[in-house]
Amino acid sequence: MEDLMTYVDDDGSVRLLPGYKFDPTDEVLVDFYLKRRVFAQPLPFHIIPDFDVFQIEPWDLPGGDGKIFNERKCFFFNTMGRDFENIDIRVAGSGQWRVIEKGKDVLIPQNNQVIGRRNTLNFWEFQGTNARRTKWVMHEFRLTLISNSSKVTNWAVYRIFKNKDAKNVNNERGCNEESSNASAAEVINFNVESDSF
Repeated sequence: MEDLMTYVDDDGSVRLLPGYKFDPTDEVLVDFYLKRRVFAQPLPFHIIPDFDVFQIEPWDLPGGDGKIFNERKCFFFNTMGRDFENIDIRVAGSGQWRVIEKGKDVLIPQNNQVIGRRNTLNFWEFQGTNARRTKWVMHEFRLTLISNSSKVTNWAVYRIFKNKDAKNVNNERGCNEESSNASAAEVINFNVESDSF
């Protein structure tokens, strides 16, 4: 069945056939894909790779050509080996992912059972001593434990995309181009020492 929807491209990566779209709901990402990854069950279609999303900027993530991710990229990552100084601000490449919404419940619609939690993060890029908010958004999904729904797994699935509705944000990396008119909420001056990262 896998061969009916995917093919291997010249560079060795798995691609969806033209006309197919991978755009799962929050519930499907958690209850089907993440649950199978956590419990080491086989996944049909190797469409979500394992990748440390915090090592590079979002525009450099694998699959950036849109052939498979349809402008929404999904990755699995086990955060157990990753130590964040501040869980709400996570360094990634030359910038930071900052939490803007924390701990939203992901529910199974049939019985309203909590199966996961979703954090929403926004990417800020450093330019010299300034940090600029971009239009890149990350949804971080974690599976909740059956015994205690306030506890979550180390494995997560990440959905990363560019927010097309962001105002005044329209260059290739998603940075606010109107730097002279940027509000204090969008541009922050940092005195960053090189060993901070």
